Amino acid sequence: MAKTPRFRAKRHPKRPVQKVKTVPSPPSSNLDVKIQLVEQEIKFAKALAGHEPRIQAKVLKNLKKWLTLRSQSSFPFNNQDFLRLWKALFYAMWMSDKPLVQEQLAEDIGALLHCFPTPQVSMQFYSVFLQTMNREWYGIDQWRIDKFMMLIRRVTRQCLVVLRDNNWRLDLIKQFRKSFKSHIFGEMRISVGLSMHFLDLYLEEVAKVSGGSIKRATVTSLIRPFVTILARINDTRITVAVVKNIFHNLLYQSDLGRQYREKFEVWKSFGFPTASIDDLEMVEEANDAESEESNDEANEEEAPSEKTALDPRAGRVNVVLPEMKFNPRAILKVLEKALYDPETKSKPRKRLKSVISQYEKFAEGVFPLGIQRMPVLRDEAGKLPTIEEKVVELEEFEKSLTSSTKLLKSLTKSERKRFMRSGKKIEEFVQELNKTKAKVNGVAAEVTNGLNGRASEVKKAPPKKRKVPMFKEEPLDPWTEPLEEGEQEYFVPSMKKRLEKANRKSDEEKTVINPFAVKAKKLKVAPESSSVKKKVRIALEKNTFQDTHQYLKQVRSSPQIPYDSSRKPAKSLLKPNLIPGPLNPFYMKKMKAKKLNFTS
Repeated sequence: MAKTPRFRAKRHPKRPVQKVKTVPSPPSSNLDVKIQLVEQEIKFAKALAGHEPRIQAKVLKNLKKWLTLRSQSSFPFNNQDFLRLWKALFYAMWMSDKPLVQEQLAEDIGALLHCFPTPQVSMQFYSVFLQTMNREWYGIDQWRIDKFMMLIRRVTRQCLVVLRDNNWRLDLIKQFRKSFKSHIFGEMRISVGLSMHFLDLYLEEVAKVSGGSIKRATVTSLIRPFVTILARINDTRITVAVVKNIFHNLLYQSDLGRQYREKFEVWKSFGFPTASIDDLEMVEEANDAESEESNDEANEEEAPSEKTALDPRAGRVNVVLPEMKFNPRAILKVLEKALYDPETKSKPRKRLKSVISQYEKFAEGVFPLGIQRMPVLRDEAGKLPTIEEKVVELEEFEKSLTSSTKLLKSLTKSERKRFMRSGKKIEEFVQELNKTKAKVNGVAAEVTNGLNGRASEVKKAPPKKRKVPMFKEEPLDPWTEPLEEGEQEYFVPSMKKRLEKANRKSDEEKTVINPFAVKAKKLKVAPESSSVKKKVRIALEKNTFQDTHQYLKQVRSSPQIPYDSSRKPAKSLLKPNLIPGPLNPFYMKKMKAKKLNFTS
């Protein structure tokens, strides 16, 4: 039986639903336009704050186009608009990772300065950037500080490129100076790290961007704000950095500074053979000059093909900073004007004077910085004394010490007092004392000689001789003479022998007798026996033992503590009043309460 075919309903193909395109209605007023612009800025901020570099690069391209179109519209940018944009760019840099990605992002952010049609808007954009960095600088941790320092360097470099493209116009330079002077050095709370970094990069970036082809008046105008900073700011950390990184580096990068560095390296390599660095002279040989000319020609040929690096990189990529010509006399005038300003205080005035003296020497052709003189250590082995000479010198020194002590001992007590009051050396004092004694002795001798001459004329009686007793024989000892008739000799034994004799008798009688007592008493002594032992009894009934905490508790509760403000006495010194007196205001109430309790 044949199968009947199955049929189903024909399906119609799905037609794509066409979305109705909503055309935004034109804004009715300026307020609506401003609201739409703020919405666009917030949209860019949210997109830039992500962590994906691909999306960030795409958003940055759109941001460049939007900045160009917006700056040409009838609604120009203000500082609030730039603050919102820089907040987003700051967090875009915050979220970026890996060094190459961070470097490319810093270059893209710095390139935003070239999106504006007028350089004034670019300077305004850079001013708001410094304001944002000064506000956010204290919140940057140690792991992200390097990339933000790189961001400041790259954006400042692009700002200087804008100045260079506009031929270093004075009005733009003033706007540039005002931006970093007000937002970095003019705040109430100056961030020292940001100011130090800016001072470190300032002259380097000016030299890189200018390539050495910059007018001397332009260099003076770029350095002028640092003179006012040096005269106004009292923070020594910032002023020392200004002197070192601006004024001293400007001298070191000049021809005199380069010659000094070369001289110093040669002087140091030879071990400082001369006392002054000026004793060395630069001598150029013909071969060196030819090699330098050939190198210069080769560099000129290779210059168009290669692009000079503005930052040091791996692979021996170094950066050569060209020399910037400047007028030291013009800088001296600016320094002197700040020196004699009535608002300049004494401490900044001293710093300005030192910088002025250095630039005056430099204007005269003398390099004022660095080490100029060194003490020369000559070989003086031939002049050294021998051992014998040193021994003789030591003996003489010892003699001088001993002689001074001998001289001091030879003085009398009154002379020593005079010596202590005089404050002179002992040798000088003894010489003066001997001179005075010699004068006194000479005068005394003259006086005695005159008296003797006069006395010789008068005859005097011879002096009487003193009678001295003379012993013909030695005196006799009465104990050696023999006994006379009727005399008897008694021997009195010593006390020691008498006591020994008495003790011998007492041992025999078992008594101890004092032979010198009037009445001797016999004392009976117990017979010695080996079985009887001597016992000692120690009474321990009254001894007590207590722990440390019990002892401390007893000390605290003792009334012998003289004073303790937090301790109250345990008992009152007055006798307690058992019967309340009528002076108690609640006496009657207590009595009534007692009666009620008694009746109940």
